[in-house]
Amino acid sequence: MRFFKKGKAKFVIHKEQDFHTDDSSISPSLEEVKTAFDDHFGHQNDVIYRNFIIQNMDDRKAMLVFMKDITNQDWISQQIIKPLSKVEYKQEYPGKGVMTSIKERVLTTGDIVVVDNLVKAFDELLSGKAILFLGDETSALAISVSDWESRSVEEPTSQTVVRGPREGFTESLSKNKALLRKRIQSHQFRIETSRVGEITQTNVSIAFIEGIAEESIINEVKKRINDIHIDGVLESNNIEELIQDQAFTPFPTVANSERPDVVAAALLEGRVAILVDGTPFALMVPVVFMQFFQTPEDYSSRAVEASFLRIMRHASLLITLLVPSIYIALTTFHQEMIPPKLLTGLAAQREGVPFPAFVEALFMELTFEILREAGIRMPKSVGQAVSVVGAIVIGQAAVEADFVSAAMVIVVSITAIASFVMPSYNLGNSVRMLRFFIMICAASFGFFGIMLGLFSIIVHLCSLRSFGVPYMAPMAPFNLKDQKDTFVRMPRTTFSSKGEILRKQTRQ
Repeated sequence: MRFFKKGKAKFVIHKEQDFHTDDSSISPSLEEVKTAFDDHFGHQNDVIYRNFIIQNMDDRKAMLVFMKDITNQDWISQQIIKPLSKVEYKQEYPGKGVMTSIKERVLTTGDIVVVDNLVKAFDELLSGKAILFLGDETSALAISVSDWESRSVEEPTSQTVVRGPREGFTESLSKNKALLRKRIQSHQFRIETSRVGEITQTNVSIAFIEGIAEESIINEVKKRINDIHIDGVLESNNIEELIQDQAFTPFPTVANSERPDVVAAALLEGRVAILVDGTPFALMVPVVFMQFFQTPEDYSSRAVEASFLRIMRHASLLITLLVPSIYIALTTFHQEMIPPKLLTGLAAQREGVPFPAFVEALFMELTFEILREAGIRMPKSVGQAVSVVGAIVIGQAAVEADFVSAAMVIVVSITAIASFVMPSYNLGNSVRMLRFFIMICAASFGFFGIMLGLFSIIVHLCSLRSFGVPYMAPMAPFNLKDQKDTFVRMPRTTFSSKGEILRKQTRQ
């Protein structure tokens, strides 16, 4: 797509550093200023020029430029035009220019910036501000009156909440930052906002807690975003793919979440969050493999319950990845390992099936993946029904037609159910893809092939890094202290020190 094409843009605070020329200066003539705006924006109908005269300033001519679709015109009338109509400007203000005096003594809005060139004025206009120009003045005021359309804070839809806050991020960057500040009310909490994209100029914020997050990780995040060359950013995945350590890996090395409490917890662990305007999904780096098996409910319930559920998630990973491959290996290469009674039953079921076990498994797994994708893409009112009914009808028909055996349907069903247990959607997709790789290994070499496949996956996992942090930490390299919150969650009373993967040691 075109917005992935390399361009000239970088992660910069303002674009005016590329246009520091005499042509960008503000003309004292309001007509020339209007002409410059028309030339830059192409005579857009939504760019409004409001000309008026300030009588108490010796009938000084003024012009207000704003975009009607992204500004609140009632605010413009009440907070800008009305105060200017009542102004009593005095020339004796010592050391103050006209624009500075208006900013400090007349206007009542909070966010007002003095701009001294047209490029900055163009950028401020696109961000939802109204630009005030006065005749015979070579500077202007950018006044915040933005009124962007956005949905209200709702319960997150991509991450089910069992126990905990039911607030989710929205597409508004300002609301998302407010949700984080609501949970982390500390002077150490930092949010740095800049723009990415030569055309879209999307606001991107980096959030971290100073003193907890490692300085090296913060600098690495900034450096990678600084190196982005892209026309536009429409979703946080556009940033994710450009800053991840390794692109050609099935495993996610950047986490994302729609829940403010999850992001706040990650910040307290020393991670860095990346918020992108226009999307409700925040990115979190660095990330480790074990993090994808943890849920917020693990810390909202007792340690025994959380540990039991976490063990079930790890077991579900093995079931999803290995059960079809084990069935293929047993029925193809290692029949002597199957109990005689079970072997007799399997042989009777497979008597009329014309395909080997691998083709059976491949057919059923692909069919289930197609049904899963169809259920996601169809309207919610019919998607779930189609996927469930389709699986039952196709499975029953395939068995009756001797396309597959009944045992294979059971194996695929168990695998499918186990795949839904993993809390991370991204990791679930990775495991489903790798399942086919392990199936090919099992069909080629039996259990020896399964071991080779698992060995290659483990080696690949140990080679991954996420912003310099080993992906398999705290297992490789092994850290005994952090085992309290890996496969199980120990009671909070046992956590006497901070984790050593990301966080700094407690300062005295």
